[in-house]
Amino acid sequence: MHPEARDGLARALDASGLDLDRPWRVLDLGGRDINGSIRGLLPNAVWTGVDIEPGPGVDITHDCTRPWPDNGPLFDVVVCTEVLEHVKDWPSLLTTCAEALAPAGPQFLFVTCASDGRPRHGAAGGPVPLPGEWYGNVPPGTLHEALTARFDHVAVEYRANPGDAYAWAEGTRL
Repeated sequence: MHPEARDGLARALDASGLDLDRPWRVLDLGGRDINGSIRGLLPNAVWTGVDIEPGPGVDITHDCTRPWPDNGPLFDVVVCTEVLEHVKDWPSLLTTCAEALAPAGPQFLFVTCASDGRPRHGAAGGPVPLPGEWYGNVPPGTLHEALTARFDHVAVEYRANPGDAYAWAEGTRL
């Protein structure tokens, strides 16, 4: 994860008012550690990593554009960093995020993604997408609309340099 995305996530966590020291059950969606972890931002959390491919930090291999399993674990918080731009049907991924949140929990989702102006890059950290990889920047307004359709409270921050969107959402509508 590039430093700007980590800083954006830290700002979103702070702005949300979530108690960062609680032992939340956190789903790290896209949790394969490719170039750095965000887990230190919630130091007492119990983390579960899910990714479409196995790798470091991955506990569950699942295509999260598909519904969250009915008998799958539920979480207090979902963190999805640097994933949406690599998923053609990223709105379905946001639905899966909402489905993975426990009804009795605080129901927070935190997202970072490449947005307007960001250069194309590969899902595994390379400078260009590999053959067969999909890439598309997520405009901040479109991200806000998609989150608002699934959550009660939404905040989206856009930074032109480096071309990222950082968001948090609370309270599922599903």
